[in-house]
Amino acid sequence: MSFRDELDQERERVVRLVQHAGAGWAEAIRAHRLAPPDEGFAARLQRLSEAAAAEQLAWQQAHEAGLQWQPVRGSDGAEPPYELRPGTGRRGPADLWLQFDGAVAAMNHAIGGASAVVVSAAFGGLAEAASKLAAAVAGEDRINREAKELARTRDAA
Repeated sequence: MSFRDELDQERERVVRLVQHAGAGWAEAIRAHRLAPPDEGFAARLQRLSEAAAAEQLAWQQAHEAGLQWQPVRGSDGAEPPYELRPGTGRRGPADLWLQFDGAVAAMNHAIGGASAVVVSAAFGGLAEAASKLAAAVAGEDRINREAKELARTRDAA
């Protein structure tokens, strides 16, 4: 097998990886678009974090294989799904939402360019911000469940 054949095989593998990561990302975003305001919010944030981390890895490898990101026109004006937008009653610490909003802005800027490594880094920032939010929201949900249970046991006594 020649070096060129090996390089072509590696690029094909990376393209499949990018496609797989993209499908996971689309699924995670769809879950937020169709979401009711429920306790599944923390799990959706965690899935978003995991999908962004998969994109980060895929685009880092794409960069290493010499592939470029295809710029998305108008990306600077893109908004996340409704439940992730400011002013929509998002649950979780305000400081973590500010980090998330910054990561979204960085992502929107990155996908407007052609650099796979910049896109990879932006997905990494979004993965980290969403992961922190998922943990915080899950903690708030746990406290709320415990408080409801305590109230029920007092009512029953």
